Amino acid sequence: MSIKTFWYLTQADGDFPWSPDGLYPVDGARQIELAKTIDDGGFDGALVATWSNDPFVSATWAASHTTRMKFLVAVYANMIPARLLAEKALTFDAFTGGRLMINSVNGRDNILTKYDMNVEHDRRYELGEQYWADFRRYYREGTESNFPNTPLRIDGPAGHDVPLWGTGDSPAGLANSGKVLDAYLAMLRETSFIEDKFAGARAAAAAAGREFTDFGALSGVIVRPKRDEAMDRFRALFEQAGIDRITDVLDNAVRRRTAGKQDLKTFTARDAQRQGWVDTIVAGKLPEPNDLYLGDGLYAGITAWSPLDIFATGSSAVYYVGAPDEITGHVRELRARTGLTSLILAGWPLIDEAKQVAEHLVPRFADLD
Repeated sequence: MSIKTFWYLTQADGDFPWSPDGLYPVDGARQIELAKTIDDGGFDGALVATWSNDPFVSATWAASHTTRMKFLVAVYANMIPARLLAEKALTFDAFTGGRLMINSVNGRDNILTKYDMNVEHDRRYELGEQYWADFRRYYREGTESNFPNTPLRIDGPAGHDVPLWGTGDSPAGLANSGKVLDAYLAMLRETSFIEDKFAGARAAAAAAGREFTDFGALSGVIVRPKRDEAMDRFRALFEQAGIDRITDVLDNAVRRRTAGKQDLKTFTARDAQRQGWVDTIVAGKLPEPNDLYLGDGLYAGITAWSPLDIFATGSSAVYYVGAPDEITGHVRELRARTGLTSLILAGWPLIDEAKQVAEHLVPRFADLD
């Protein structure tokens, strides 16, 4: 069974967007070029995440310049009325031939309060269950014109529902996933972690009398014809950011997570490996790639969404790094042990790294035995 391969479609782009002056300016033409690269490269689609942009507008802009790729668009439940979201989805699918997927996002308090969504975390999941039920009902009903003089309707493709993907880590989130989602997603970590994560999701779905259609994971990737080339690029993630920038970002992260009670110098990591990274950085040095190896082909790195993962919880920034057959072997093992069906991958700059993955990994993932 093949692995579905998705890429990352965002304006959070650059050679090293987390480094000083490393972030590209917002550019609609580059977004189109990235979308065409994904579309032409054989990817199944792309995740359009919640940054400072509107994901739905971003996906619509890119969809108008592509023909086959699907768009996994991040949506906060209850951010807009379910009927209005269904109308947007019906219009998108009518124009693109049914290429919309939705990534249901429960969100964090510090983000949602900006939109006057002052609802407690677990309660958001409860409200989301009804929201997505309403959305699906409205989508299946189709939408009629507000002007009765002309009987215009928009209906979804015959027999088609918008796939609803997402995650849930807390007990409330896991229960919600089993009741609501079609596919379960996780931030990629070591295989044993993903085994446990997917097993919990399966149990939650079974308790609701359901099964997931897909299991996916989000990861960084650096693939090159030769392993040494990939490792050189991985090392550059840290070198280009520089020790001062890395130290400052991690120090701020520790202060946020501990409500100011600790800083990077006083922080104690959960395991000896991560504590070694902390000690090395506090000493003014960058960790060596070998010290960042987590096992199962994964290295702890830096991504646009997360700094070096010294916490071992929440968002991860792992990378597959290596030659094509090497990475494919690790993905084959991950699939065998966990039931993984999809990977959402990213690497920067997004266009250049998408081309590498399209050439070296997408065909191999499609032919996995």
